[in-house]
Amino acid sequence: MILLSPLWISFGPILLINAFVLTSVAYFALTGKGDRHKAHDAAHRHTSKFLNRFFKEWWVWWTDPVALAMAKARMTPNIITMIGFLFSPLTAILFALGHFGYAGWMMVVGATFDLFDGRVARVTGKETKSGEFFDSVMDRISEGICFIGLAYYFRESWIFFFVLAGLLGSMLVSYTRAKGDSVGVPCKSGSMQRPERIVYIGVSSILQPAATLLLLPFFATPPPFLVMAAIVFVGMMTNATTVYRMIYIMNVLDSKMHLENESIPQIMSKFTTHEGRTQLWEQTRKEFLEKLEAKKRIQK
Repeated sequence: MILLSPLWISFGPILLINAFVLTSVAYFALTGKGDRHKAHDAAHRHTSKFLNRFFKEWWVWWTDPVALAMAKARMTPNIITMIGFLFSPLTAILFALGHFGYAGWMMVVGATFDLFDGRVARVTGKETKSGEFFDSVMDRISEGICFIGLAYYFRESWIFFFVLAGLLGSMLVSYTRAKGDSVGVPCKSGSMQRPERIVYIGVSSILQPAATLLLLPFFATPPPFLVMAAIVFVGMMTNATTVYRMIYIMNVLDSKMHLENESIPQIMSKFTTHEGRTQLWEQTRKEFLEKLEAKKRIQK
């Protein structure tokens, strides 16, 4: 069946999504001027250097009705969060069975509900700290379940250790940020946060069936190279982000204490942060010029 072919699994939904986007953008541009004015104030809240004002207004224009429909159906933000969470066990099972294309789409669809729980909360005026906390915790659980599915599939492969590294790193990326906030040092910098992890693992899984089809002439049973590469990358980068955040937060905390001697995090920050490298370069350059001037004076 065409719906079960590898190419359709990878690219069929993408074609449908593109058709929806192009059609809705054209309709919005031609007939949605009144709605665009209504969407302007809401779109103004969403800042992005990658999207201009028109596309931000279009995004609000089509997502707000969905959020309003969910609100009218008496779907609370927590219920929407739970619906998104329910995709995680299904995703994990599909990963464990090696159905990467379907698993990738389930992961993306489940993550999409994250777009709407917050919007419904804003539309209905039900933004609460408890809801934000619940959403954050469920995100961690959802991600952990998906990693368990990957771990089961790769249980006899060296990739298994990178799956564990990705699981540990993804938890620590969130934990270091939360702990930094609790000690008064906000830290949102660093790569491989949850949206990025979903994109890398989800998209690589979606494209894996097509990649497998292309590799059939070369391998009797092609390994899932795309998924493996994504897991290795996520495993390394999540832990690198964790280390970066640790150094940054500890450096800020040590700086506040005005220590006489530099702490290890302060020393490491000179090499791991842009500000530290710039400061180290300027300091080295200044010392070099001072020594050069001193040498010239001695020669005179």
